[in-house]
Amino acid sequence: MKSTVYPLTILAGLLASTKATPVPVDIGSANLKECGDQWYNPRSYTCRVGADSNALCPVVNGEAMDDCNGACYTPLRYSCNGTALAENPRKTSGTFTLTASNPAQAFDGQPIQAAGNHFWVGGHAATYCPSNVGSICNSFPNDTTLIGNGYMATVVPGGQDIYWQTDGAMAFTQAHSSSQWNLSYYGGGIAYEGGGYFGPNGEDLVTCPVTLEGSNTTAWKLFARLSGVEFSSSCVGLYVIVHDQNMTAGAWQYT
Repeated sequence: MKSTVYPLTILAGLLASTKATPVPVDIGSANLKECGDQWYNPRSYTCRVGADSNALCPVVNGEAMDDCNGACYTPLRYSCNGTALAENPRKTSGTFTLTASNPAQAFDGQPIQAAGNHFWVGGHAATYCPSNVGSICNSFPNDTTLIGNGYMATVVPGGQDIYWQTDGAMAFTQAHSSSQWNLSYYGGGIAYEGGGYFGPNGEDLVTCPVTLEGSNTTAWKLFARLSGVEFSSSCVGLYVIVHDQNMTAGAWQYT
């Protein structure tokens, strides 16, 4: 059986971390607030009141970071014991779905979907199940992109693997093929128990608008901020949230 690959025109129908820098201070601005002896813009920073001092932590991906004894962090990756940061437990087994998180963006809460051998924010998953395998096709949710640690949660013989391309794009292999186009890193990202999903080396993720060929549809493609890769100003940072699932497969195969 040959895998069904959707052209971009059909995909159009299927798809409908930042480092803080000091903010120029204008004391006369009514938008600025005071945090100890510092002034800050609440759209870019938040004031965390600690036992020792007031600390400014940046707003990253639309969410204010927490403070741990002067170190700013996201609880999607770290926890604080009161004095020091510790990395949260990584997922080592099981399947999960992903959703986008950036309260400042319209795509906040949208599922991460697989289509066209890449991953997208929102839209629908592109799946295929051959008629000759019988009723098993009815057992899959099909519009849910289910993954594991480094693989797509499918039942197609040979499976489908996740990898990262040289431009940072998160991708997956076609069914019945081990080819990885423009390979940069083989395997999935880092997933934390009850937390976030990050790039292959823990990089932050970003989504960029892509106008699909042959249509006026704009889809948001998922990338990791790999070292040396530059992104357009139209790209937007986001967190990706891990949701554990009690399923072994989301589709026969993703296309």
